Amino acid sequence: MKREAELQGLRDEVSRVTKEIISLIAERNDVARKIGHIKTEGSLPIEDEGVEDTLLKEVLADCERAGVDREVGNKIFNILVSESKRIQGQNTIQPVLVTPMTIASKAMELQRKGKRLVRLDIGEPNFEPPRAVLEACSKALFDLRTRYSETRGIPELIEGLIRHLKKRHGYDAKARETIVTPGGRYAVYTALASILKEGDRCIVIEPNWPAYKEGIQFIGARPTTIHTTLEEGWEPHVETVKESIRSNTKAIVLSYPVNPTGKIIDPRVFSDLVALANDYGLTVISDEIYTDYAYKSCASILESKANRFILTSSFSKTWAMTGFRVGYAVSSEDVISKMMKMQSLMITCVPEFVQFGALKAIESEAEIRRNSQAMKERIEAASKELDKIGGLEYYKPDGAMYVFPRAKRAGFDSSTFAMKLLEEKNVTLAPGSGFGDYNNCFRISLGQSKETIIEGIRAIGELIS
Repeated sequence: MKREAELQGLRDEVSRVTKEIISLIAERNDVARKIGHIKTEGSLPIEDEGVEDTLLKEVLADCERAGVDREVGNKIFNILVSESKRIQGQNTIQPVLVTPMTIASKAMELQRKGKRLVRLDIGEPNFEPPRAVLEACSKALFDLRTRYSETRGIPELIEGLIRHLKKRHGYDAKARETIVTPGGRYAVYTALASILKEGDRCIVIEPNWPAYKEGIQFIGARPTTIHTTLEEGWEPHVETVKESIRSNTKAIVLSYPVNPTGKIIDPRVFSDLVALANDYGLTVISDEIYTDYAYKSCASILESKANRFILTSSFSKTWAMTGFRVGYAVSSEDVISKMMKMQSLMITCVPEFVQFGALKAIESEAEIRRNSQAMKERIEAASKELDKIGGLEYYKPDGAMYVFPRAKRAGFDSSTFAMKLLEEKNVTLAPGSGFGDYNNCFRISLGQSKETIIEGIRAIGELIS
C-alpha cells in the first residue's frame, strides 16, 4: 500500500508539472501574439534567425545544466518556435502562390477536355524507354516475377548497380551499402529521414527542386536555405554556407546539375563544400539524377573525400523511365539499414518485374548517349530562342533539362505570368517561386521535342514583349 501511495503521489506530481508546462506554453503564445502584432505594424519579417540562434544556444546550455538530453531540448525548442511563427503569421496576409503542381493540375484538366497544350512545365523527358527494358519487364511478368522481393532490391539489380558505379566512378560499393527505391524522390526522402530528427537543420542551396525543403519540413526538421544569384552564375559561396551552420545542422543537400537552373558548380567548390561538411560532421546528400545530362565536369560524391554521404539517383531521366518508379541510394551500411527499415514498413519493395527492367537499363549505354546528345541539342535550341527575347536574361545550362530565365521587367510576377501564358497561349511553365525566393524567374522544361520547345519559347517571347 505504501508503494502504491508513493507511486500515486509521483503521478500526481507529473500531472501538476505537465499542466504547468501547458500554462507556460499558453503564456508564451500570448507573448508571441504581441510580438506578431508589432512585426505586422512595422512590416517586419516573421523569422529572425539571429534571435532564434541565440535562444537555441541558451536552451541547449540550460539542458546541459539540468541534465536534459540535448536532442529532447532541440525538439521542444523547434515545436515552440514553429508555434510562435504560426501565431505571428496569423496577422499576415499570405500570398496565394501558383506552384508547379497548380500549373500541372490545371494543364491536365484542360488536356482531358481535349485542349492542345505546349507542356514546358513538367520535368519528364519524352524519350522512349529502351526496348530492352520493356522486353525485360514483359518477360519477367510472364515468368511470374510478381512476388515480394528483398526490400534492398533483387540481387541481380544490386550487383548491376555495383558494376555500374565501379565503371562510372571507380567506386567499390558493397551490396549492404546499396538499396533500390521506388523512384529518386523516395530515395531522397528516406535519405533525409534516416539522418534528420525533429528540430534538426539541413542546408539547401537555392534555387532548387522544392521536394528537398518539403521533405525536410515533413520530417519536422528545418531547412536552412542558401540564396544564390543569376549575377554570380548561381554559384554558392562556401563561406556563406559555413556561416549558416548551426549546432543542430546535420546535413547539406548538393544536387548537380541543378533543377531548375542546369548549373554545375566548379569541382573545387564541390570539394570545398565536402570538406566543410567533414569539418562539421555533416552528411552530404548528393542527388545525382541528372549526371548523364552533364555537359561539363560534374563532381560526384562517390569520387570525393566525404566522410558521411548518401548518393541518390533514379532511372527516370536518363532512360525515360519516370512511370516505372525505380531509383537507388548508396551510403554507409548503417544509413542504408535505416532506409531499408522505412522502406520495408511503408512499401515492402519495388515491384520485382520493374527491377528486371532497370537491370537492362544499366546495360543500355547506346540509349544513354542518344538521350544525352538530344538533351544537349535541346539546350542549344532553347538558348538560341531565348537570346532573341530582350526582356529575359538567363544562365545557359551546364546540364540537366531545364532553363531558368529571369524577367528584366520590375515587378514581374511569375505566378501571374504562368497562368496568363496558359490561358492566352496554351503554354505551360513552372513559376520561379516554387524553387525558392525567385518570383521574377520561371522554369522551362526541355522534356519535349526541339520543335515544341521553340514553339513554346516564342509564345513566351510574345507575351513578355
